[in-house]
Amino acid sequence: MRITVRVPATSANLGPGFDCFGLALDLCNEVTIDTEAEPGVTWEGEGADELPTDGTDMISRAIAFTAGQIADEAIELPSFSLHGVNRIPIERGLGSSAAAAVAGANIANALLYALSITEDPGGPDLVVADAVAFEGHPDNVLAAMFGGLTVALAGEYARLVPHPSLDPLVLIPERVRVATSGAREVLSPTVDRADAVFNIGHAALTAVALTHHPDLLFLALRDRLHEEARARLMPESADLLEQLRGQEIAACLSGAGPSILVFPTEGQPLPDLPRGWRSISPGVSDEGFVMEIEVREED
Repeated sequence: MRITVRVPATSANLGPGFDCFGLALDLCNEVTIDTEAEPGVTWEGEGADELPTDGTDMISRAIAFTAGQIADEAIELPSFSLHGVNRIPIERGLGSSAAAAVAGANIANALLYALSITEDPGGPDLVVADAVAFEGHPDNVLAAMFGGLTVALAGEYARLVPHPSLDPLVLIPERVRVATSGAREVLSPTVDRADAVFNIGHAALTAVALTHHPDLLFLALRDRLHEEARARLMPESADLLEQLRGQEIAACLSGAGPSILVFPTEGQPLPDLPRGWRSISPGVSDEGFVMEIEVREED
């Protein structure tokens, strides 16, 4: 049996929507497992020379974790080869960990059902719950799973349809990487009431702007909960973000950074990027993860 999963990159927070908003981008990692091939793990693309090949990678661990959750017991999965084609930069605020969790959770679910280890395939809500339990960030996981614009609530979610004109750019630094755990440690444990009110209003406006009125994005994408606190971890990102906003270009940190998500209007010139930065234009992904299963007769 061969299972292939494609999972999009995601940009979370989107300025004021801290830990709640996620937007799927049409920049996809692809993972294939084959139960008849020689067991092993191989990679190509982003991070290929640094990812583990001994089964301790996030996808392999997500498969094992989800299998245990679904079967509710310790089970021995069949051996398989795993090959990943990575297009999502690692530790750049683009949801590479969430993509791994979503890929692993869906592969485990399909594998158990196809091999009759479980009687019924788990529905998407069950699978996404397992991916969130493993990875820990529902804002990224939901967007990777379902595509489009998602809003994570306490145990619930909503999926919204982004405005068709959205065409974001992602500005990515090559030299700077930030682990989400480290970026979270610099945040204050308390929030000033004025800052909370500021973010509530701007988050509501961001939802409207992303779905109906993109012209409001420059006003909407402002935050007082995480961007300023994280600036000292990524001063180049903070400086570039300030420069973009100084030119009235709608922009925000992508996730925990250091990448920046930009929504330029037509004909709006961008500043020259600092040395060591690159720009990509991935587009928005409406469909989330996609899975193909090939079951051979001998399976």
